[in-house]
Amino acid sequence: MIVVEAVFLLLFWAWVFSAALFLRNTILPKLPLNPIPAEQPVPAETVQFSATDGLRLEGWKIPSQSGRPWIILCHGVGANRSDLLSIAAGLHQAGFNLFLFDFRGHGTSQGRTTSFGWTEQRDLEGALAYLGSQPEIPAKSYGIYGISMGGAVALMVAGQDERLGAIAADSPYGQLDESLARHIKLMYPFMPRVPFVPFVEATYRLRFGVWPRQVSPRQAAARLGQRPLLLIQGDDDLRMPLEETKQLLAAATGPKELWVVGGSGHLTGFSHDPAVYLNKLISFFNMHLTPA
Repeated sequence: MIVVEAVFLLLFWAWVFSAALFLRNTILPKLPLNPIPAEQPVPAETVQFSATDGLRLEGWKIPSQSGRPWIILCHGVGANRSDLLSIAAGLHQAGFNLFLFDFRGHGTSQGRTTSFGWTEQRDLEGALAYLGSQPEIPAKSYGIYGISMGGAVALMVAGQDERLGAIAADSPYGQLDESLARHIKLMYPFMPRVPFVPFVEATYRLRFGVWPRQVSPRQAAARLGQRPLLLIQGDDDLRMPLEETKQLLAAATGPKELWVVGGSGHLTGFSHDPAVYLNKLISFFNMHLTPA
């Protein structure tokens, strides 16, 4: 009996420890918007809209040429829409109309926690609803570009919404359960996979209502049909390994391309060579988005 009680207490406190550790990492400091559009400069209008579950979000609407397509930009975890402003400026100079917004719990949007991609889908759905309600924006397919978590969210929403006509993602994860396990190992190498990873997955299920394995850009990629997909990946990325991106690419059945940036780590492809990176994005969206 004493042995059973000891094992129970050991497992109980291991669960408490892993749950507390995980939940602490879902609450991130909200970084200020820096830079701001006036520093680029781009003609941004600050707008507010609602996620499809009612949370209030904030973003920038950046018009360019009325006859050109619109592209939505999605930032990564722990950042905000300012993180993509340099890329937005390059796309804007190429004539694209843009929409950038802060996911829940980031920047100036409401919320305090991140689910690393599950609830953030409601935010992108809200952005699509907002753009669709604007009379000056033609009812044409949008492009979408996302980085890391933002790329994963872009893929999952695109798998259900054909209004996203061309998808570009830099370093998205393929499966959230695999990504969580990998990040636990990177951040806490002293923690054994068992029982801590299963405890984190169970905590995620209790907190967000789904198992991490259900949060799957890889499965969403298989539902894109003939819509084009561009994946960008550094070959020295420990957080999102190249092999995982190759599996994601293999799941897609339509026009697809994997651009591997040599000597690049996680989300360093743009800083590696901004001109080449922007030219890649501009060429992709010019080829696959129909002008209004």
